[in-house]
Amino acid sequence: MRDLTLRYRGSALGFAWTFLNPLLQMLVYTLVFSVYLRIPIAHYAVFLIAGLLPWLWFSTSVAAGTSSIVDGRSYVGHTIFAPVILLVVPILSNGVNYLLSVSLLLAVAAYFGVPVGWQIVALPVLMAIQMLLTFGIVLSLASLNVFYRDLQQLMITILGLAFYLAPIFYPLTQVPANIRPFLFIDPMVPLILGYQNIFYYGRLPNPSETLYALVAAAVLWAIGNRVFARYQDAFADYA
Repeated sequence: MRDLTLRYRGSALGFAWTFLNPLLQMLVYTLVFSVYLRIPIAHYAVFLIAGLLPWLWFSTSVAAGTSSIVDGRSYVGHTIFAPVILLVVPILSNGVNYLLSVSLLLAVAAYFGVPVGWQIVALPVLMAIQMLLTFGIVLSLASLNVFYRDLQQLMITILGLAFYLAPIFYPLTQVPANIRPFLFIDPMVPLILGYQNIFYYGRLPNPSETLYALVAAAVLWAIGNRVFARYQDAFADYA
């Protein structure tokens, strides 16, 4: 709650920025990709925002989470405050932003006449997997960033590149068949496809793709747990 409150403190529009930021991005990307580049997708704005919103949740959480221990160094080692909470906060606060932004997606879908049906019941499953995936990644990155501060700058670059490589602006079918498997190196890709299935195509997420995302999330969480446990005693000395 404090994180959400401080994020918009002093701004005239407050929580309205939760809707304005993705809306402005949607308008610009829709103009570029559906008007300038003419990607042949009906109701492109709905397709775009269905993949854009979860990516914004993921990328902002990873970027903030990577530096969370360093940024919260005053809490580390000096109180009974558990350092892992510092990692959870950006994931949850950005998750709340995502949930609020879903109302914008539903409004855009209604405007274009794209029905969102009962398949939305699968949304909590995708969100739970994404939270586990993001937490696992942040556990490792935040721990290592205490000792290698260049990591947070490197992650900003990697996230920027991954943003354009993920099928957010274009359907997976536009990627050459021999390249498609490599996209799934990024475990966010099957989740993005799942969100697009729910909100744009009106169908349930692909079971095999969802299972792959779950397994990848579990593996990364297990690795992150071990990395965090190994280095947490040294956080107070180096953060």
